[in-house]
Amino acid sequence: MAVLYPSLPPAVPVTGLQRELDVLRVLEQSLSEGYEIFHSVPWHTVHEGRDRHGEIDLVVLGPTGNILLLEIKSGAVELTNGVMFKMYKEGSKDVGRQLKVQHAAMVSRLQQAGLRAVVTNCLVLPDFRVEGQHVVGIPPERIVDATGFAQLGSFVMEALVSGGGVGAGAGGTSDPSSLTALRQFLCNEFKVTPDLRVLGAQLRQTTLRLADGLATWVPRIDTPSGVLRIQATAGSGKTQLALRLLQDAAAASQRSLYVCYNRALADHITQLAPTRAQVASFHELCVDHHRRHVGEPDFGAQGLYDTLSAEYREAVEATPELQGRYQLIIIDEGQDFEPDWVASLLPQLSEDGRIYLLEDAAQRLYPRDEFDLSDVVTVHCQDNFRTPRQVCQVLNALKLSHAPIEARSAYEGEVPNFYTYTTEAQLRRQTEAAVKHLQSLGIALSDIALVSWRGLMNSVLIQTPVLGGWSLRRPTGKYSNAGDALWTEGELLVDSVYRFKGQSAAGIVLTEVDFAALDEGVKRKLFVGLTRAHIAVEVVLTERAARELVGVL
Repeated sequence: MAVLYPSLPPAVPVTGLQRELDVLRVLEQSLSEGYEIFHSVPWHTVHEGRDRHGEIDLVVLGPTGNILLLEIKSGAVELTNGVMFKMYKEGSKDVGRQLKVQHAAMVSRLQQAGLRAVVTNCLVLPDFRVEGQHVVGIPPERIVDATGFAQLGSFVMEALVSGGGVGAGAGGTSDPSSLTALRQFLCNEFKVTPDLRVLGAQLRQTTLRLADGLATWVPRIDTPSGVLRIQATAGSGKTQLALRLLQDAAAASQRSLYVCYNRALADHITQLAPTRAQVASFHELCVDHHRRHVGEPDFGAQGLYDTLSAEYREAVEATPELQGRYQLIIIDEGQDFEPDWVASLLPQLSEDGRIYLLEDAAQRLYPRDEFDLSDVVTVHCQDNFRTPRQVCQVLNALKLSHAPIEARSAYEGEVPNFYTYTTEAQLRRQTEAAVKHLQSLGIALSDIALVSWRGLMNSVLIQTPVLGGWSLRRPTGKYSNAGDALWTEGELLVDSVYRFKGQSAAGIVLTEVDFAALDEGVKRKLFVGLTRAHIAVEVVLTERAARELVGVL
């Protein structure tokens, strides 16, 4: 089997390029080991002072160093006076001329790089028969039409062995450049490997598309009670579902309430949700109710939030105006809710309203009693579209969730690196080293987050203004009069695993990790921390925690 650059995920969404992917899969399976396929290869040359750009569908590098360029034209083409045209919405394109320009560009770039290789090109028409018609600009032996498509692999190998193309580089082609040099040229100079400086944004967009399933079909489910329980893993699209539901409610002029446990998540959703939707953490609802009906709470009082929660439930049960006022209620992070909290929200749903409970048992960070809902329809989803596939393998190897995670990300990624420490000084040095490794991958500092295993008040790093020359942007734990969270100024974000749950970043450093045994609570915190990254995650942990992980693995 040939090697692909870049690799493709096991399942690729059906797009307008599906036929090109079919050809790619056929070649991958039919070419033997030693052949390398580069797909969607952009080229750029300067001719007479003018920039010229294009893209080659497939480039195959043979084991002898010969190169074959493949241009794929799916569907029908037109032959007019010996000239082949492909019709597009923006107009027609001369196929023969396109092949010549691609070939000349590749030969020119190889010469400029000082590399030697025989370059041949061909045209693949998987859906069209040439049937003896002659094309002026393309020799018939360089065309693979529908009749010969099944033998495409044999055609490619014969073309690369014969080396009937044009040599690039001084001195002819008797001494081709090394395969390593040619591979590096095709990977790096043509940038067909992921550029992590831009990959973060691309992965976020791809993740949104792939994870749109919940947001597409869950709203179509009707239940007699109007209650749906969505038990879905991290990165499955729960946030997209919540935003879709809020947007649909706003468009229908319905009153909606989104409530979660984590104040940081509520602040994040507030920035994304429609302005007419009410978004708050559960304790915010309680505090706001107390302020409007009693006065400013005494935040120094012991057990304040328990008192406010009980007060809020009693008010809802006793006040008709607070009942049946929402056509949509979304309870996010449901695994972190007390049963009484849910009980105070249910009466606020209108008779024809809908309530969605979004939860993930693997992310339960607080000891809570289980609660049951009557006449509920439950949806299960273990598909993770956000976390790199290699990281998902680590999650499953450590058995961090009750059922295996299905890795659906478009990015393979790499296994996390583990850095151990014994002192606070080592903690800072190792965390700095982890950040620098993420930067070496091409992840910008603004796209990296330090996620502390410890809580806000016990974290060494959250109390540290500067790390490795970078100022840290840290939560102060305080809020403005308008209710906005207050942060210090800084270049590098640091937050706790408790607060960062529900959020994500391109690169994550899970740091200050310490535990004596890999019990259920530890597994859940590890699960939350390891599933925050789109591209890469590093782990900084104590030596005793490292020994526990090694023992399990």
